[in-house]
Amino acid sequence: MNKSTIKTLISEKEGENGCSRQYVKLANENGVVCIDSNTSSSNTRFRGIKHLFSSVFLPQGYPSSVSDDYLEYQIWDTIQAFASSLSGSLSTRAVLEGVGVGSSTSTPLAATLMWLIKDGTGMVGRILFAWCNGTKLDADSKKWRFFADLLNDCALSLELCAPYAVAAVGGSNGAMTGILCVSGVAKSIVGVAGGATRAALTQHQARQGNLADVSAKDGSQETLVNLAALITSLWLLPFLDGSTKMTWFSFFLFTLLHVFANLKAVKAVSMETLNRTRYMLILKQFATSKDVPSVKVINRLEPVVIGLIPTEKDFCGYRIELGSSIKAIASNKDLENQLAIYSDRNFALIPDSVTKTIYTIYRQECTSEEMLESYSHAVLAAMLASGYAVSGMNPVAEGDIPGALLKMVKDSCWKELQNGLVNQGWILNHSLLGPGEWRVSWSKDI
Repeated sequence: MNKSTIKTLISEKEGENGCSRQYVKLANENGVVCIDSNTSSSNTRFRGIKHLFSSVFLPQGYPSSVSDDYLEYQIWDTIQAFASSLSGSLSTRAVLEGVGVGSSTSTPLAATLMWLIKDGTGMVGRILFAWCNGTKLDADSKKWRFFADLLNDCALSLELCAPYAVAAVGGSNGAMTGILCVSGVAKSIVGVAGGATRAALTQHQARQGNLADVSAKDGSQETLVNLAALITSLWLLPFLDGSTKMTWFSFFLFTLLHVFANLKAVKAVSMETLNRTRYMLILKQFATSKDVPSVKVINRLEPVVIGLIPTEKDFCGYRIELGSSIKAIASNKDLENQLAIYSDRNFALIPDSVTKTIYTIYRQECTSEEMLESYSHAVLAAMLASGYAVSGMNPVAEGDIPGALLKMVKDSCWKELQNGLVNQGWILNHSLLGPGEWRVSWSKDI
């Protein structure tokens, strides 16, 4: 066909990785002819399978509709879910053995009551955990995500020990009930922490207002993984039946893989919002060189294991309270002078040198960016007062936290820090610093 006789009218493409077509008009012909760019039948078949898989298990518009870390996170999340399901099948067998399935001495009523008590304690544990830690799950979603999976492994390990514990006390139902209650509480905490942090991670991954789609496809992926684990368990359990050593060895391998994959999954997430840990890491680098690290670098450095996450006290020697009540600082003799320093701002920092605490109070109209500014003032001033060198600032006498705060107000480097954060892709109109709910009104002429 002579190219000069073809006139392209329309071209189209399905998504980013879908097929593309051209609609052309031939010379001296009526109507248009469709030319598919995928002319090979084998290529078309492959693309059809690929498109089917993508439409079933990936969010619409992938990869542009999700965050850059989506694929890496989902790969590791799939591996950990598979390992966890296999571990769960081993613990389920142990629990059924512990409650007396197959034993002539066990009654359905006793097993049912035991199960109901387990569920009841789990419900109470779920409520208490959500009450105590619900507000912390957003700020440290990666930490609590990893914590939930570690706790789940502990619960499964406890359940696997159930038959031995029951045998050790002569088959008493009390031991089994206690084990089930403890594991039930642990699993209820896992449900709260895992579900809440999954929602936070899904919100981070959804980039086109497609939160429900990303969540639904994540559920489909998890269901497929659980189905694969179910099929594997149907082969594995008869193979391990009667072999205690192989059962524990398999459980150890699955748990080890589960922990490793979970650690890789949460470390793969690169959140652009600032929580206290990520912000402290940035301020440490900024204080040294005036440079602001990238989102990816800070997220890789952020610790996710409880106990290894530094607090402000560990970091700069002072405790920082955000959104404090005036009641906490009402006895401060220098309160009026401190408030006067911040008369033109929507926040004020009141130090307590005795307890080594910096209290931050906010006006009602204080914005997220102003909260980030107040936190940078508090951390950098605490570093100065603790003897750390802050680039571009003269040192103050060690322990002179009021003088360090005054220096931060007069020689604030917030604009420079703010520009660096924006240039590196950090989100400033929303933060995860976790301030208290108190908001204060004070006269600007105080």
